[in-house]
Amino acid sequence: MTITRRTLALVALVVIALAALVPTVNSYVAQRQQLSELQAQVNTQETDVETLREQVARWEDPAYVSARARERLLFAMPGETQYRLTDTSGQDVPLTEAERAAEHAKEGEWYSTLWKSVEGASRLTPEDIPDETGSTDEDVPDEAPADEAPADDTDDQDPPQ
Repeated sequence: MTITRRTLALVALVVIALAALVPTVNSYVAQRQQLSELQAQVNTQETDVETLREQVARWEDPAYVSARARERLLFAMPGETQYRLTDTSGQDVPLTEAERAAEHAKEGEWYSTLWKSVEGASRLTPEDIPDETGSTDEDVPDEAPADEAPADDTDDQDPPQ
């Protein structure tokens, strides 16, 4: 089987065409992917803008502003009397059952609290590690040794007789 010049020229032309076409197709695919990502980002930002516009529209309503001021800032209308409940520690008492439920949910389940306690108890702190002599900071007294007498500032006074 002999390869003619015409076949060789045709193969060379196909190779050159592929060499020129592959990077172009690759950049086309990459740009299409980037375009679809940007379109998805634009869609999410448009929904965010719509949500923010709804919030602005709510804040333009005087009844909504009044309700939020009463809730957040504890404002009262003229002639109203407000009472603020606190427990014995001075902390605010939750006003509603929903707030109590939210506070309880924030604490977590009893077993997760127990596990956090076990993990915390198992961690060493630098104060827990003994020094070279084998004693910890808790073993060393903070006071001066007993053989050293404390300084006495009563030298000016007369001794008792």
